[in-house]
Amino acid sequence: MEKYWSSEIDMILGVGRPLEDVGVRNWALSREDALAALTKFAEIGIAVLGGDVYSVNGGVVESNYDNWYCNRDDHESDSAYVERSIAAARNYIENYRAPEGAVLFAIVPKI
Repeated sequence: MEKYWSSEIDMILGVGRPLEDVGVRNWALSREDALAALTKFAEIGIAVLGGDVYSVNGGVVESNYDNWYCNRDDHESDSAYVERSIAAARNYIENYRAPEGAVLFAIVPKI
């Protein structure tokens, strides 16, 4: 398998569905897997820059153009940014309205 981010990040996100077919070097995860990935990122101190939402229609994955982002604030510590960015990602994913299995989430970690 080709490395996308780092071995550690790839192992966390690699449980998802590869997005190479839509021209993206990342994985799209179910809501449950995405939330689990955020927990692991928090444990190892990796911030989340944002992410994208993909619709699943008849087994085909395509961008639905929904997304979120979280920029680092001026003078914000690394640990504060990690905590805030993961909270923002968790909030977005948990509150995203869609039937279970109808969408997948691609997370963009800060490397």
